[in-house]
Amino acid sequence: MYRSFLTGLALSTALFLHAQLQVHQVFVLSEGYYDFFGGGGQLVPVTLGSYDPASGSYQNVATIEGPRFGSDVLVDEGVVFVAADDRVVRFDADTYQPLGEAMVNGVRKLAIWGDALLLTRGELGGLSHYFEARDKSTLDLLWTIDPADGLSMSAEDVIVLGDKAYLAVNNAFDWSNLAGKVGVVDLVAQTYGNEVDLGPDGLNPEKLFVKEGDVLAFCNTDFSRSSISRVAINAAPSLTYTTVVAENSGCAASALVEAEDKVYFLEYAQNELVRFDLGTGAVSDTLVGSPSIYGLIEDPINGVLYATTTDFFSAGDFHVLSLDGQVVSTLTAAVSSGNLALDVRLSTSTETIHAAAMSVYPNPAADELFVSLPSASAIDVLDGTGRLVHREGARIAGKRRIGIGHLPAGLYTLRTESGITHRFSKR
Repeated sequence: MYRSFLTGLALSTALFLHAQLQVHQVFVLSEGYYDFFGGGGQLVPVTLGSYDPASGSYQNVATIEGPRFGSDVLVDEGVVFVAADDRVVRFDADTYQPLGEAMVNGVRKLAIWGDALLLTRGELGGLSHYFEARDKSTLDLLWTIDPADGLSMSAEDVIVLGDKAYLAVNNAFDWSNLAGKVGVVDLVAQTYGNEVDLGPDGLNPEKLFVKEGDVLAFCNTDFSRSSISRVAINAAPSLTYTTVVAENSGCAASALVEAEDKVYFLEYAQNELVRFDLGTGAVSDTLVGSPSIYGLIEDPINGVLYATTTDFFSAGDFHVLSLDGQVVSTLTAAVSSGNLALDVRLSTSTETIHAAAMSVYPNPAADELFVSLPSASAIDVLDGTGRLVHREGARIAGKRRIGIGHLPAGLYTLRTESGITHRFSKR
């Protein structure tokens, strides 16, 4: 009995050490088609689709009746969160069964901080507040940032770095008074402040990304031009630059592609993908022959991009793209498919045997990790979606210290160049 227990323990440990991250599925939120101008109402409902990279298949897994459109999808610990016009819905990531719903008028984008679901809001005519935190398990309202607290206009995207949430503040539904700011929410103190003005070319920020601890904002200004802003994050956040990148482009059709160290976006005049080089702070090239996409996300594990195209009223497609923007495969999706989210999980394989594994402590950790490796290697830190959030360059074998104080609480994976992985928890 004791020997059997030890054998089972050794096997489970070995399997954990040989575990690999895999993209289990890609969730695709389709906005559907609401006839705003013809008075026809909801002609095509909001739907949630799933693409399986292993089989190359696509299926619609849920229909959300009622909302006029969908605005965001997020995966966290086996649960899929959908923001759709006037509600937030939770789904089981395996069965696709609904787990709960909360009515939130004007909900736009979502983020996770510990046990809280963070969301932004915006609506024509204004709302009582534009940011709130909810219990991610029950969707009960926890607290809000009110106009009296400093956030007096609508926000779009939201990202989390450590114990701070960064908001794309754009006043988007007051078209004659568009704003261009990155706002900061202290999630511990539940306060708002330190807004960074992105300048006249940085109006209407709609997508936010994190790069080397900085915040990048993709802005559609007054729709006559598009720009990228970079904000340095410190005790007093400041604007590094705002650079005009195109006459106009697709806001949802932009993504930070870590493998290339570039922001990809659709340039409307050419209807092809263009790349902004983060190293030089300038547009680098156009990906000739790339499709006119609506949504875009990087899959850093499989080294591809996922994209969508649509005519916005009758059809939509899902595409797998190479990193140079060329179509690898295409599947039928739904109308106005745009927002994408990776469902990343650990898989185990007894076919691949690593010669050595890393040791990591403490685990959980708050500010730093100590990692021991038998050979020199760079180390990547991946978040729960498989996105690269930190990279340590190659050094000699032995013990190494990795600072993680800037990362938000959650589960992460360390990955070496040879594919050795180790999961840890950040408090």
